[in-house]
Amino acid sequence: MAGPPIIRPVSTLAESDHERAAHAHQTAIYRAMTPQQRLQQALRMNRTMRELMAAGFRYRQPAWTEAQVRRAVADRILHARTG
Repeated sequence: MAGPPIIRPVSTLAESDHERAAHAHQTAIYRAMTPQQRLQQALRMNRTMRELMAAGFRYRQPAWTEAQVRRAVADRILHARTG
């Protein structure tokens, strides 16, 4: 089994004009947010990531209990590696 995919920094990926414009627009939106709004958005994104990860574990391991799924999500996050 191959290891996890290598995550490259965005700067090393070729970006289209559309991607650059979308990134600039998204950056402007985040900069216009208050610190509290940015924190709320970060918490929503974190919750969504955890829910998607849990759904993946449930799909691949349908016999697991919710406690096992929660533990797998926590383990994946705590032991995550990049690069």
